[in-house]
Amino acid sequence: MQTIAEIKHGLNYIWGKESDLNETYDFEFSGGSWSCVRTNAADSRKFRVVFDATNCRLWWGQSYFMDPADLAKKPERVQWYRAADQAKSRAAFVWRRLRAKPGAKPGAQAALPRRPEPDRAPRRSPPSKESEKREARTKVPVPLPEIMLDLEEVLVIYKPPHWKVELPAKDAQDGFFLPSWLRERVEGIDPKLFEVESNPALSGTGFGPLSHRIDQETSGPLLAARTVVAHKHLRSQFHKTEVSKRYVCLVHGRVNSPSGVLDASIRTLRTDATTRSEISAAGDWAETQYQTIATFESGAYGGAYSLLACDITSGRTHQIRVHMQHFGHSLVSDDKYASQKLEQDRTWCPRLFLHCYRLCFRDMRRRAQVVICPLPDDLKAALTRLGAAECPSDLLFEETSWQREVFRPPHTSWRPGTEVQRHVASILSKVNEPVLLGDLNADPELKRLLAKENINGINKAWLAKNWHAFEVLNVHDEAALSLKLRPTEGPELLEQQIEAVRSEVEELQRQKQRAVAEEQYLQAAEIKRRVEAAAAELSSLLALEDTEDGGPARPAPKPAQSFQQDVRDEALFPSLGAPKLPSKPELEDVGEGQTEVPSLQEAILTFLDRKEGSICHINEINNDRSLKEVMAMQVPKATAVNKAWLKQHEDAFTLFRGSDNEMYVVKTQAVRDQKAKAKAKADAKKMPAYHQVIQKADVDAAPLVYEYGSNKKPEDGQAPTWQDKFREVLQAGRLTAPELLARVPLFAPAMGASRPRQQQDLLVTFLQTWPDLFKVEKQGSGTERQYVVSLK
Repeated sequence: MQTIAEIKHGLNYIWGKESDLNETYDFEFSGGSWSCVRTNAADSRKFRVVFDATNCRLWWGQSYFMDPADLAKKPERVQWYRAADQAKSRAAFVWRRLRAKPGAKPGAQAALPRRPEPDRAPRRSPPSKESEKREARTKVPVPLPEIMLDLEEVLVIYKPPHWKVELPAKDAQDGFFLPSWLRERVEGIDPKLFEVESNPALSGTGFGPLSHRIDQETSGPLLAARTVVAHKHLRSQFHKTEVSKRYVCLVHGRVNSPSGVLDASIRTLRTDATTRSEISAAGDWAETQYQTIATFESGAYGGAYSLLACDITSGRTHQIRVHMQHFGHSLVSDDKYASQKLEQDRTWCPRLFLHCYRLCFRDMRRRAQVVICPLPDDLKAALTRLGAAECPSDLLFEETSWQREVFRPPHTSWRPGTEVQRHVASILSKVNEPVLLGDLNADPELKRLLAKENINGINKAWLAKNWHAFEVLNVHDEAALSLKLRPTEGPELLEQQIEAVRSEVEELQRQKQRAVAEEQYLQAAEIKRRVEAAAAELSSLLALEDTEDGGPARPAPKPAQSFQQDVRDEALFPSLGAPKLPSKPELEDVGEGQTEVPSLQEAILTFLDRKEGSICHINEINNDRSLKEVMAMQVPKATAVNKAWLKQHEDAFTLFRGSDNEMYVVKTQAVRDQKAKAKAKADAKKMPAYHQVIQKADVDAAPLVYEYGSNKKPEDGQAPTWQDKFREVLQAGRLTAPELLARVPLFAPAMGASRPRQQQDLLVTFLQTWPDLFKVEKQGSGTERQYVVSLK
């Protein structure tokens, strides 16, 4: 076994995480206290590590450990294992030794691999796909904060994700700290405000000029003050719960109720390493009002999801995250309260899906101010991956349209990262004719904004990225190139959108058929979700066109339809408010009363019901004439039932490979029934006495009759019960469980137990059922444990 000095010597280097060498770790040894400093692009943080001298292992918290014996074999690598993996079967993550620490012995650094230069890629083995995804996420530029509203003494700051709201530690060298950004970029803030050292989680006042806080991965508006008086004014509103904050969040599962109130007190527990809240009667009052915006069904990403709007006034730490977990619907990508789902969530949603979109407060003149912060692009992209959604209502808290407020505000209103776009829209909105691109680039304020974002000028590339807001004219003539605001309503725009969506549906159908032909079923399933979203949007647009052309009377469209017209570029919620009427040409000739498209799932279930055992070969389904007709009537048209389709409907169908290596489809309910019958049959083979002993936890259960091995069923009141037999034996005095089993030898065989310890445990379970008759005392623990039984 290595000595402590040898272990310290082996660890006393700069280490880098093998999946991301830009994240480094540096051990510090101070007497009996060991720690490790983690440094990455976001921050620098110190963690306490514990050395277990008995087992010679180093522990990182209670989750991971490393064995110094592994380090002795391979000094250039540190392998960390999960706490449950005591056999060290698979490393959870690996560190690589980068370089010696300053002050190391001469020559030690030359033998070590050097840290890669910023402009040179590190030499390493080909990365795995998972490591490539992680590196791609770390390379995504973190957006900068912005001033949303400047009221002289009071500021509203947009906090992007991954920015911290506390003042950085004195020894912190880098990181994304919002108070530091305010100190460097915003003029006129009283320096005294940066001297505030109170903890925002404890006081609710924030650090520095900030008046409140939100989590590091959460985005949204924050209130800041330029003067001490304004700071006290804002703090007073928070303490009186006069500030209203509304959030939008995505949760796991389908929330069936359209709205509700979660009223549960929250207690926050804090340590130097972490902060965690929980539902507790000893906590502080907290109330969250919620409304269901939309629901998603996504088999590829783990089932159903619900998009909620939450209105809070109490503002407890992690309030929405804790209330939703208590409600049974944890937030997507929540690394603190839904860690068991985190790995899967982060594959399609790179951060916590929680965003503050509305902030209401009173300025220094006591005037009401309402600040709207629409959903950022990264969370929009996550919703796009889920496909189409269902929405019960467009009205949000009986006040506004949530589509317009959260997802699609006017071009001239504030949105994250659109300062240049908003100024261009403001210029174009003041004139009724197109503006030449040269004249636009000559605007002094636009030049300043472009220089701020390191953009040389408005050009074709920039216009291509912002096509949803601006319409470009005279593209082929550089001198006459001009642009104007794109209209958001009108028949002309509607026709353009219909043709664009129709072309998209046809192209996606071709891509899906090609993927199926190449047996790329996962890719085909992904394309299929996009087809369904686009087809639902096309159906909605066609319904609007028929209504405008004086077509057949249709139900009045919901307000969501106006939203659908201008979000095709984001593919968000394409089916919201769509009339449930057919839009495919081939369905228009169907007889009256038969306009509804039959369900393919119901048709296949009916087909399987006619089969013995509700099972058939997958080719039988795809070759059946009636089922092929139903497939042709689907929107979009289905060509065949494959693995991807069955995976999305696994609640109704189960696909398995038979002994002949062929694929078969069976009703999921039939599989469940078969398993239930097998379990009942297996339970029936067990001795009834065994079950009766276990069921004796129910005090109303009938007593078990002691038959002395006779096959004849005793009459009521004639045969003694087990209780009577044990009481008779215990009249002589206290007995241990083994002694009692020896005095009543037929009890253990009647229970079906063979091992002595199991016999004793069943006996104790049986006797504890009648606490008014028997007294069972436990003595000792572990292997020395025994039970002593006596009469009451």
